Amino acid sequence: MTFQNVATLLGGIAMFIFGMNSMSDNLKDMAGNYLKKVLAKLTENRFVAVLVGAGLTAIIQSSNAICSMVVNFVNAGLMQLERSVGIIIGAKIGTTITGQLIAFHISDYATILIFAGVVITMFISNKRIKYLGNVIASLGILFLGLGLMESSMEPLKDLAWFQNIVARLENPLLGVLFGVVFTTVMQSVSASVGILQMMMLAGIIGFTPAFYVMMGMNIGASIAPILAAIGGRKDAKRVAAVVVELQVVGTVFFLVMCLFLPITQWLQVTSSDPSRQMANANTIYNIIMAVVTFPLAIPLVKLSRILIRGGDKEQEEGKLEYVTEAGLKGSETAIPQIDAEVRRMENLTKQNLKIATDTFFSTEPYNKDKFMVTEKAIDFLNKAITDSLIRCSALKLTPQEAEHVGHLFHVITDLERIGDHAENLIDYANRMIEENKPFSEKAKFELKELVVMVIHILDDACVHLFEPSQEAYNNIFLQEAAIDDLVDLMKENHVQRLHDGECRSSQGLIFVESLTDLERISDHALNIAQAAKVRYHYDGPDAPPINPATL
Repeated sequence: MTFQNVATLLGGIAMFIFGMNSMSDNLKDMAGNYLKKVLAKLTENRFVAVLVGAGLTAIIQSSNAICSMVVNFVNAGLMQLERSVGIIIGAKIGTTITGQLIAFHISDYATILIFAGVVITMFISNKRIKYLGNVIASLGILFLGLGLMESSMEPLKDLAWFQNIVARLENPLLGVLFGVVFTTVMQSVSASVGILQMMMLAGIIGFTPAFYVMMGMNIGASIAPILAAIGGRKDAKRVAAVVVELQVVGTVFFLVMCLFLPITQWLQVTSSDPSRQMANANTIYNIIMAVVTFPLAIPLVKLSRILIRGGDKEQEEGKLEYVTEAGLKGSETAIPQIDAEVRRMENLTKQNLKIATDTFFSTEPYNKDKFMVTEKAIDFLNKAITDSLIRCSALKLTPQEAEHVGHLFHVITDLERIGDHAENLIDYANRMIEENKPFSEKAKFELKELVVMVIHILDDACVHLFEPSQEAYNNIFLQEAAIDDLVDLMKENHVQRLHDGECRSSQGLIFVESLTDLERISDHALNIAQAAKVRYHYDGPDAPPINPATL
C-alpha cells in the first residue's frame, strides 16, 4: 500500500462524499416547498406515512435530512410524535436507493456526467433545470470518487494486518459495533454502505462480515436526528429515541435470525456482483425491518416516553421554545420553527391585552409585576426571533420564503408595539382603580364595545397571517375602519359628557389615552394582516387605490 494508493483512496472518499452531499442538496432544492407541505400535512395513516417517508427520501437521497426535518417539525409542534414513526420507517427504505444506484458501475461514464451537468448549469437559465444540472454533475463526481476508491483499495487485500481486522468482523457484535462507529463518523448511511460496496468489489471483505457491518451502519445513522434534537423539546428528543429504537430492534431481530437461518447465504444468491449483493442486502434488510417494526410503532413511542420522562418546562422568559440550532441550518425546518415562535409571541401579546382591558371593568388592580413577566417575554422574543430571522435570511431561500421572512420582521415589531400599548392600558386601568376614579357607565359601555372590536381584529389578523384569504383581509380592513370611526365618535361623546358634568377631567385624560392606545393596536393588527404569507389588499366597495410600493 503506497502513499499514492492512500492519497488516491482519501481523494476518492472525499469526492464520493462531496458528490453525494451535493446531489442530495440539489435534489432538496428541486423539491422546494414540496417536502415541507407533504410532511406538515401528512395524513395520520401510518401506512401512508411509510410510503411518503420512503418516497421523499428516494427523491432527495438523504434519510438524515428527512429524519432531522421530522425532529424539527415535532419540535415546532407541526407534527405529533406518533405520526413521525411511519415517516422514519419509510425513510430507511428510501435511502437504500443510493446503494442500488452505485451497483450499476457507471464510473467509466463519470466524466461525461460531470461535463453534461456543467454544460446545463452554464447555459440554462431555468432554476430547476440548473438544479438538475448540478445533480447530474454531482452524480458524476460521486461515481468518479467510487472509481478511484475501487482501484486504490485493491492492495489492502494483500496486507496481513488489515485482513486480521476484517477477520475479527466475522464476529456479529464486533461487525455491528464497527458499523456504528464508522457511520457515526461519516454521518451518512448511504455513504458508509457505498464505501462498503467498494470494499466488497475490491475483494478485501467478504459478504458475511460486511452484512454485520451494514447493520451497524444503519444504527450509526441515528446520530443525525440525535444531534437535531439537542436543545429541543421533549417530544423532539423522543423522535430521536424512536429512531434508535427502530434500528436496534431491527438489528437484534436479524442477529437472532442469523443464528437459526442461513440469512447471509440467501442474500448472496440475489446477485453474482458483490456490490449488488450488498445493495440488495441493505434494501431487503430495511424492508423486512419496516415490516417487523411497523406493528411496534405505538409501543416504541411509549418506550421513548419512558426513556425520556416528564414534560417540557413552562416557557421561560429568556429561551426560545421551538427554534433550535440544528433547525436553523435549513429553510425547510427554520421557517416552520420561527413561525411557531411568532405564534407563541402572538399568544403572549393577546394574553396581556386581555388582562389589561379586563382590568378596566374590575374592582381590583392587577398585579403589575405578574403582568411584566409576560411583557419581558414578549420583548425577549422580539429580539430573539429577529436574530433567528437574520440567520434564516442567510440561507438558500425561495422567493416566497424570502418574502415571508421579510414580512415577519415587521410582524414581530407590531406585536412588540401592541405589548407596549397593553402595558400603557394596564397602567391606566390600575390608576383608575387605585385613585377610585371610575369611568361613567356610558363611558364603560362604549369602552367595552371598543375592546371587543380590538380583540376581535387582532385575533382575525393573527389567523390571517398564516391562513390568508382575500375575504378575511377585506373583513379585517373594514373592522379597522369601523374602529377608527367608533373612536372618533367616543371622543365626541366624551367631550359632551365633560360639558354636561357627567365625568371629571382627570378621568377624561385616562379615557382619551386609552382610546388612543386601543386605536393604535387596531392599526398594528391591520399591519400584521398585510404581512401574511400571501399579500392581499382591500378590493371591496370604495377600495382605495393600491400603492405599488406596498405590493
